[in-house]
Amino acid sequence: MSGTPSYDSLLHSAIASFGPSGSAGSGVPSDIPMGSFMSEIGEFTIPLFVGTVMNWALLGTLVVQVYIYYLAFPKDRRFWKIAVAFVAVAEFLQTLANSRDNIRVFGSGWGNPEILNDIGWAWFSAPIMGSFIASVNQMFFAWRIYIIAQTLYVPIIIALATAFQFAAGIWTGVTLFRAKQFSALRFIVPPVAWLSATALSDLIIVSGMVFYLLKAREPEFTRQTKATVSRIIKVTVETGLFCALAAIVVLSLCVAFLGDFHNYYLAIGIWLSKVYSNSIMIILNSRAHIGHEPTAPGATTKMIEMTEVVFNSSVGPTSTIQSSMQARNIMADDDPDDSALEPKGSVVKHRSEMVA
Repeated sequence: MSGTPSYDSLLHSAIASFGPSGSAGSGVPSDIPMGSFMSEIGEFTIPLFVGTVMNWALLGTLVVQVYIYYLAFPKDRRFWKIAVAFVAVAEFLQTLANSRDNIRVFGSGWGNPEILNDIGWAWFSAPIMGSFIASVNQMFFAWRIYIIAQTLYVPIIIALATAFQFAAGIWTGVTLFRAKQFSALRFIVPPVAWLSATALSDLIIVSGMVFYLLKAREPEFTRQTKATVSRIIKVTVETGLFCALAAIVVLSLCVAFLGDFHNYYLAIGIWLSKVYSNSIMIILNSRAHIGHEPTAPGATTKMIEMTEVVFNSSVGPTSTIQSSMQARNIMADDDPDDSALEPKGSVVKHRSEMVA
């Protein structure tokens, strides 16, 4: 707006005379329209508020996903159990760091323009944790592509892009840490490099997974194996494209507003890491299917749970796609005693071989 003071000038001119009421002694000098000041403040605080609410909501989603994972897949390899726990702890720390800043803005530091302008721990919670969790997600998919395709070309490209985006994320975090204040941010190269590499890696992952999974589909596959492969493709495309889209949106907001005293990018950037951590859990939990078949009184209720989908390649010319399903029969007695519910059944494995 022509003739309207910038947010930076409004912020610093308000510091000396700030008060609690919002009129006389409210921190807004008499020569500055109150509506203009509040509009600028809203443009700064609303993205922060929206981003924090979404961050906590997605943390709740992640907690449920982690609970389902440990409940449904107790026989998964210890490595994956530790990896899931590690991601969950990292996200909890990220949420605490972000919440600390919001307590200062909307709580203990409420009404203090210097607190509004203070970067706080955003240098850690957004770029560093975001790039770290994204790296875990992308290396997870690089490993899956290697197992499926038995080639290192695409996984190496993904690994290089992932390493670059992680380094750029650290660079962005250091830049924010040194700036100390949002109004001092002018150098947009680090976040552009970080988010561009993140989106590029996500798009390579989606393309690689779809290509190799479609290539693996052969006419001699059973209907069940084809359905499994199709489901993996569907989940991969959905999660991968959403991750890439989120990174691209944050990138666009950074390029458009980073040097203009607006922090619209925080509305998504705060919870960007949650997109990647939830994507990992969606992939892991997509193996689980719980169904109920109505039966006659006194009969058993059948629950089928897919515990593992493994893509193996033998040393010879024959590759194997193996789906492992576990079927359990649980007695549906009326006895309220939990000890009466005894798991019965055995593991049923379906294998289909394709000739390379």
